[in-house]
Amino acid sequence: MAELAESARRRRVLAQQLLSWAVRIGVATVFVVAAVPKAGDLLSFAADIRNYQVFPERSLHVIAAIVPMLELVGAAALLSGHPRWVRAGGLLLGVLTVAFIALIASVIVRGIDLQCGCFGKQAAADAVGWPTLWRDVALLVAIAVAACDAAAGVAHVPRPEGALRARVRLW
Repeated sequence: MAELAESARRRRVLAQQLLSWAVRIGVATVFVVAAVPKAGDLLSFAADIRNYQVFPERSLHVIAAIVPMLELVGAAALLSGHPRWVRAGGLLLGVLTVAFIALIASVIVRGIDLQCGCFGKQAAADAVGWPTLWRDVALLVAIAVAACDAAAGVAHVPRPEGALRARVRLW
């Protein structure tokens, strides 16, 4: 009976780990897909940032250079598998997403009509509006799930007993 309970517990843990990895891979993919085009065309991204009418002109190019790099670093941290890095990546991407949500909300409130620029210059860029805001809220929830799973130790796959010793002896 104890073996059956242990087997069920292991299956639950494995399922939770797989779900955690799937969420982290999904979130990281979104940020990589968003960052690469922006990093490849910083001038266009700076123009997209200008359209939000929030930042001073002199800061646009600095923001355009920093944001895609932060997105890539956060995505890499999520995929690292190390709980501290996953939590740090989740925190970084969460802060960025909260900032994006605030910018989108400000555009909606001020009634500014503009293209998102979230994924760089694309043929079918989304107009900023409620769907964009809700998409980012859903992304924030996924980031929170990934970071909380890491905090709970789900992101880390424990090594079997003796695995560390075997590795040390090889060196």
